[in-house]
Amino acid sequence: METMYERIGGEAKIQQLIEEFHKRALQDPMLGTMFAEAKGKHVENLTIFFIEMFGGPARYSDELGAIEGLLFAHEHLHISNEQRQRFVDLMVETIKDLDFPKDNNFLKDFTKHIEAGSQFSMKFSYPEVELPQRPFPDITPWEWTVE
Repeated sequence: METMYERIGGEAKIQQLIEEFHKRALQDPMLGTMFAEAKGKHVENLTIFFIEMFGGPARYSDELGAIEGLLFAHEHLHISNEQRQRFVDLMVETIKDLDFPKDNNFLKDFTKHIEAGSQFSMKFSYPEVELPQRPFPDITPWEWTVE
């Protein structure tokens, strides 16, 4: 069975998405400062995260620590709900503008996954929030509705 990673064109397409999104985020009044101050190699890390979520190689889990890596990437950012929503909106706008599937199921599923991920990132961006119990669960690729 073909993965969404294979369907969309693999790593090159995800790299294109993340680079374009990051460029837009840097220019965005609500997200620009946060993305300019992002820890480490944000574009590279977000790219390999998306590769894994789309069903490609599990490099994010293997190289960046899966859930623990996600928690570290967002700690102390104090992401507001407005910033979280802008992240979702900008990511969806970006994927719509690029050469990705245009069917309603793809966009609905993509939006649902970005929404859930943004909720996770916002929640754990505050130091007073208790972390999940260790061992942390594995990251599982996103599920897609295939017509």
